[in-house]
Amino acid sequence: MSDKTINTDICIIGGGLVGKTAALKLAISGYKVVLCAPKVASKDQRTTAFLMQTVTFFEELGIWNKMKEMAFPLKTMRIVDGTNRLIRSPQTEFKSSEIDLEAFGYNLRNADCLELLEAKLNDHPDITILDATVSEIMSVEDHEHVHATAGKNNLRIIAGFVVGADGRNSIVRQCKFVEAREWEYPQTAIVVDFEHERSTNFVSTEFHTESGPFTIVPHSDHKAGLVWMETPEKVAELKDLSNEEFAKVMEEKMQSFLGKITLLTAPKTFPIKGLVAKQFGDKNWALIGESAHVFPPIGAQGFNLGIRDIEALQECLSRYTNLENRGEKYNNARKNDINTRTYGVDLLNKSLLSDFIPVQIMRGLGLHILGSVAPLRKQVMKLGISPKL
Repeated sequence: MSDKTINTDICIIGGGLVGKTAALKLAISGYKVVLCAPKVASKDQRTTAFLMQTVTFFEELGIWNKMKEMAFPLKTMRIVDGTNRLIRSPQTEFKSSEIDLEAFGYNLRNADCLELLEAKLNDHPDITILDATVSEIMSVEDHEHVHATAGKNNLRIIAGFVVGADGRNSIVRQCKFVEAREWEYPQTAIVVDFEHERSTNFVSTEFHTESGPFTIVPHSDHKAGLVWMETPEKVAELKDLSNEEFAKVMEEKMQSFLGKITLLTAPKTFPIKGLVAKQFGDKNWALIGESAHVFPPIGAQGFNLGIRDIEALQECLSRYTNLENRGEKYNNARKNDINTRTYGVDLLNKSLLSDFIPVQIMRGLGLHILGSVAPLRKQVMKLGISPKL
């Protein structure tokens, strides 16, 4: 084993979409960046919705034109009550044209985005990417000392600022002794890609069921992705089905509105959990993305909230010196948006699961009002895309 010391302005820990995006943004802003991003064996086959504020962000990074070649627009979001309950909500549609947008956003495959970001990062002279695993982070005077292992090398990275973009089990959060409130839902998500006979016509359809949303997101005219939130018991029943049998169950669940479907990938599952850190930054460190907040895949909020984390972080780093506690400024800038979105999605998800009649009435009434009152519907659409609109 050999020892090596690296000095840098910023050390970002975590090489997912948020971590790589933060590295590019901060390097373009004039900082020397070290990105600790352990290599993963398999490609990330999931997809992510880029809402329009996020699209603008990537345009400013000079990468959106290439991304758009692989993107599919989301022009309409439709909510359908797929329950068998006594109180059912009316079908409601949100159209981007109502708020003068070509689309609410675009859907992209994570693997494609990561590949484009990696190419940009490798070409930037002020970015160093390390296939390194971090074990410890310590504050020493006005710097952060990050201890990591890369192959046979022990690394000490001396950074003016550390950014945790390392997910729900964040080592940065642990090393900074930040508590997080965590919770679980009685749900498991099933994710699968499929082909279908009829066009989606740029419509993302979300069926609200007794076990949670059943959401179809367009990938192209005749291809889509499904995020199906079900009870663990139901998922256990489905896991032994063949692809053909599973496709038939899906087709029935979506009321055959896309015609015959064929699976393109095997269904994958993951438990639904929530997390929100009790602090998002202090002194010379900050948490962004899922190291700070995790919630169910509803309303395309997760990644887009992470992009707003990056925007706020860059602004605080540029505006304040380390003597002005940049991390605390970032914490104060982000806590309202993060907490509002996290608990808002939590409340919506729990309202779908509730068998309490008054809750069902309130949810149905709310959707009816949104469908009937155009000014309110437009305001909700704007807030869903960005708190700045």
